[in-house]
Amino acid sequence: MNPAAMSALAVFGGAAIGSLSPVLSNYVLQRRVARRDLINREIAERQRLYSDFISEGTRLHADAMTNNTFDLSELVSLYALTSRIRLVSQEEVVHAAEEIVRNIVHRYGEINVTLEDLRGAALAAKADPLKRFSATCRKDLQRLTRLAG
Repeated sequence: MNPAAMSALAVFGGAAIGSLSPVLSNYVLQRRVARRDLINREIAERQRLYSDFISEGTRLHADAMTNNTFDLSELVSLYALTSRIRLVSQEEVVHAAEEIVRNIVHRYGEINVTLEDLRGAALAAKADPLKRFSATCRKDLQRLTRLAG
């Protein structure tokens, strides 16, 4: 092959590679930024979902401790939140949420708790029925945060 043609091919090849490098670099960077934004939106959505579940679960647990009458309409929102958790969360979080629902339903059938019993449970650090769920959610959110990192 002609040395002049080889030089021309080398120049064109170098120019092509040089012009493609910023395009590829920008593509990789944009993809990483888009992925991080998606994960950050997912984290915010899960935080809201978990917070809603904790609020509703706490309210219903307190109601179950002080009332014997079981009202299914009261549990509908908790079941709905549990189903939403099933859609987006890991199995550990789902199991912890389902355990809370079972405990609340079970609690409605038990004897009401007196104020003194509640005080004693709080002092004995047994008054947090959603502790396992909260810890499991925190681990799930920390895992997502590492992915966004």
